[in-house]
Amino acid sequence: MHSEEEQLESLKEWWNKNGKSLVVGVVVAVAGVGGWKGWESYQLSQAESASQLYTELNQVVLSDSGDQRQQQADELINRLTSEFEGSVYSDYARLFAARLAVERDALDEAQAHLRGALENTKVDAIELVVRLRLARILNSQEKVEEALSLLDVADAGGFTADFQSLRGDLLMLKGDALQAREAYQRALDASRATGDSTPLVEMKLDSLAAQEDA
Repeated sequence: MHSEEEQLESLKEWWNKNGKSLVVGVVVAVAGVGGWKGWESYQLSQAESASQLYTELNQVVLSDSGDQRQQQADELINRLTSEFEGSVYSDYARLFAARLAVERDALDEAQAHLRGALENTKVDAIELVVRLRLARILNSQEKVEEALSLLDVADAGGFTADFQSLRGDLLMLKGDALQAREAYQRALDASRATGDSTPLVEMKLDSLAAQEDA
């Protein structure tokens, strides 16, 4: 199955290739003819600076764990979220911040970073990733209703299987096996539609069917 990490990585690759020109194009359209070259140069410089900081952050996070790694990551995250607020790079920074917090088992801190991303992101795919990760944290804390509300979206797109699978888990926690079974089936259907496999979901469906037959 194409994981959320793979889908998010595809978005990152697309942004790295097209994001800078997209930023410039929007600014030029807004600014009009007068002075557009100055705006173009400034925005391109900003996009390049943010991209460089993000690249550094990515390298730091993927390096060995330790206090120095955390300190370096915190500095880069703070710069990206303060100097480039509203950009996709600040969204990525918050996702990394949440990831590091989860590694330290600081789940409340992770929630805060994800909620910040949810409030500020302008990218639908990133919003879906944030909702999914935040719902998983809430699931681990057995905050079922709040987690379910995060998964209540009109269209989860390529994340439908992940959304429905987690929804099934949450409904099982509520003791609602019937709706959980429906959610797992939707997850299975979504994954099959894209040619993926979800053996864990199939196992959960089989287990529910066995319980019903018992």
